[in-house]
Amino acid sequence: KISKNNITSNGLIKIGEALQINASLQTLDVSNNKISDDGAAAISECLKKNNTLQELKISENNITSIGLTKIGDALQINTSLQTLDVLYNSISDDGVIAFSESLKNN
Repeated sequence: KISKNNITSNGLIKIGEALQINASLQTLDVSNNKISDDGAAAISECLKKNNTLQELKISENNITSIGLTKIGDALQINTSLQTLDVLYNSISDDGVIAFSESLKNN
């Protein structure tokens, strides 16, 4: 759990790079940081390659519909993630609709 640490998208890019090859971490909590849509994009790239992460908490991170859509696109490939927490972000109805469409292909 590395929540509430002022981690920005730059920090999350490095975490995402490590998670692309990590084969044991099952839960990642980066809630209440400052990762924004760039960080969400880094997470999406990680999710395309990581097959062990089961729970991802990214609440309170200034993620918009753009970031959620990127994560949704990655979930069309990733089948290990079971729980995604995106509470208290700036996601619009359009973002939720796009994300829902992505889940249909998961």
